[in-house]
Amino acid sequence: MNKKPRTGFTIIEMIIVIAVIGVLVAILIPAARGVMSRSRKVKEMNLISHVGKAWNMYSVDHLDTILPGYVSTGVQAKEELAWIFPDETLVPPAPDYGPNDPNDAGPWPFRLLDYLDYDWESVLSYKKTEWSSGDLREYANIIATEPAFGYNGFYLGGWQEVDNHGGRVTSLFSNVALTNGRRVNVVAKHTSAIPRADNQIVFCSTFFATEGIHHELSDDTPGTFMASPSVLARVKRWQPIASDRIEALFDTYAPLGRYNGIPSLVFADGSVRTIDTVKLLDQSLWIPSAKQIGDVPASEFSHTMN
Repeated sequence: MNKKPRTGFTIIEMIIVIAVIGVLVAILIPAARGVMSRSRKVKEMNLISHVGKAWNMYSVDHLDTILPGYVSTGVQAKEELAWIFPDETLVPPAPDYGPNDPNDAGPWPFRLLDYLDYDWESVLSYKKTEWSSGDLREYANIIATEPAFGYNGFYLGGWQEVDNHGGRVTSLFSNVALTNGRRVNVVAKHTSAIPRADNQIVFCSTFFATEGIHHELSDDTPGTFMASPSVLARVKRWQPIASDRIEALFDTYAPLGRYNGIPSLVFADGSVRTIDTVKLLDQSLWIPSAKQIGDVPASEFSHTMN
């Protein structure tokens, strides 16, 4: 009697096939995610390079002057400063400079957008935006305050305010005491004041951290416009927990990367790197005038608030 040929799988064979498929899926999905993550990281680094080039173009156009870190409404009113949208209307707080007007021109984005050909998508690279140039006024505050990259503006260009006593324009940290008691200005106003451009952080993957532990920024985590070293004016603001995570000791600007937790940075010479948060403890990466004072190395340089 002839046996009928087999036309299907046995239960054992099916179990083996399913197991093999499961193993392949377990291998391929993380690999695919890794490839996607690396691709997005490369794109992020290209975008921060684009922003760094715009920063350098600003300095060239302004005779070596560094882009201010932040410009208060009072400074803009006093010096009659104004920036424009693509339709040539004024970015708030201009033209009225009222106390209740949003200071969308204060942070760096709108002061560099002209050098970026108004490419706000580079500024907000982590967000999906479907805006036209006519929508910028509606979304101006998001563009101004939630860019993907924070500016090391406390030490480059400076946080500019109007002195309440003399009515002069001053920068935070322009007259501070060092550990040896000497009073100095630690804010670089000109690119020629940066001793090592290849070692000077300009922009960094940054967010506004609430108190607690954070790792790998997700795409729904807003960026912020300022970047801060771990120790700002002798106050420790954040500390690394691992190479890709930090602890914010209170609400503060903090560096942290998207896609792998490692921040992307652009330096004053235009070079782009990723540096883990442990290495970002080095104060000399942030402060152009950082130097050794006595037994305190430049990497631990600090100063008073005023």
